[in-house]
Amino acid sequence: MATQDMPIKPIRKPCAADVAKYMLVKKGSLTGYQLEKLLYYCQAWSLAVNKKSLFDDEIRAFENGPVVPSVSYQHQGRMTVMPSHISGDINALSDSDISLIDAVLDAYDGLSGDDLVELSHSEDPWPTYWNHRTGRSSAAIIPIDAIQAYYSKLLAADDYVKAAHHVPVFDHPKNMYVSSADFDWLVDYLETEE
Repeated sequence: MATQDMPIKPIRKPCAADVAKYMLVKKGSLTGYQLEKLLYYCQAWSLAVNKKSLFDDEIRAFENGPVVPSVSYQHQGRMTVMPSHISGDINALSDSDISLIDAVLDAYDGLSGDDLVELSHSEDPWPTYWNHRTGRSSAAIIPIDAIQAYYSKLLAADDYVKAAHHVPVFDHPKNMYVSSADFDWLVDYLETEE
């Protein structure tokens, strides 16, 4: 195989700015809220589907939902975020990273920044790490394991719950999730076939 036919592999793990840059190039622009929440959902679904983080940047619980500070400071004060506002490198993303990001963009397409804030407020783990008692941000880090646990449960939920939470449809999931009722039915079915 000729060298020019070989796919180019990323030489480092993507950072959140790389993911943000790709989303902005693909969409043209996003509001700050949209960008921050979509970054969060990309990380959440990577943890649930691939069992690994898409990027290592921390996610914090702010008043308006989950925020990736390493990206938010790059677009702070802007109503509309353009690709030129973010320093990421889309070449750091693998084909599977891009496939996941595209699935997330498709699932949440049409939702405004305010819609995404409301959705993120309705889902754990943000409420657990946001300080409701004082009404001020604790800016607590939302642990990766808490994100993975919650979104893995959503991935295994019934279709009604998945639709309400805009669970993306992934091309080739590495794992198959079934509800406990479906699993019990499958076990009973297989036992009757013997």
